[in-house]
Amino acid sequence: MWSWDDILEERNKHLSRFSNFIVFDIETIPDKQMLEEIGNDGEKEKHQNGEFLPIPFHKIVSISYLIIKNEDIKIFKSFVSEKEQFLINNFWDGFRQAYTGRNGYIEIFPVLITINGKDFDIPVINARSLRYIENIDETYKKYISIFLDKFDKWEDKYPRYTNRYTLYHIDIPLDIFGKKMSLKNLCYLCNIPVKQEGDGSKVEDYFNNGDLEKIARYCSEDVKATAMLFSYINEHFLSSMYLFPKIDDLENIEPEIIKD
Repeated sequence: MWSWDDILEERNKHLSRFSNFIVFDIETIPDKQMLEEIGNDGEKEKHQNGEFLPIPFHKIVSISYLIIKNEDIKIFKSFVSEKEQFLINNFWDGFRQAYTGRNGYIEIFPVLITINGKDFDIPVINARSLRYIENIDETYKKYISIFLDKFDKWEDKYPRYTNRYTLYHIDIPLDIFGKKMSLKNLCYLCNIPVKQEGDGSKVEDYFNNGDLEKIARYCSEDVKATAMLFSYINEHFLSSMYLFPKIDDLENIEPEIIKD
């Protein structure tokens, strides 16, 4: 038998290790060179028709992340560049900074928070990292290997980030609602504003026109809205079980835009 107090006590025991979070998003364009060199007729036709391409054909042009530790907003950055390796490096550096540790020891692993990130953002980041892996800093390689570790089957002490049901990645549509949904639709239901800088279908046009800062701001708006959405869900659906900032604390945050 469970009383409400019993449930809260068990939650606190279970979730006390989840105090670090990294909310992130990416923007991509088709990798035209890859399509020309190895794309088959079907993949090329998809590109011509503006249809969704297989994961490896998505070239990253912007990455934005928000790092939170013990309810404190630590870092909010949005990177944009024509050089994909610059973006890959900065994602893994952000992943590294989301940890808490000292003297070479990791004390707290971060929880990832995304919108449909299990099926898109993470597979794209991993696949595109493969392209530059020989030139990626050894420190970042260590964190890539940690991300791919699978040795703690039940995640008692160590994450399995690539496991579909990992406790260390909250893909809001899948893990809260059990179905893919758009950020825009979920935010509408919570009365959270989203997307003032156009829409994803225009990212390639922005890139071709050199409007890189517009892409970075667009990407960061997704991250901010995702964080606000999770804050709302945490407070109203989950009885504030996670140590996460209140929505009012996230409403006016602004990213540092970094272009290379």
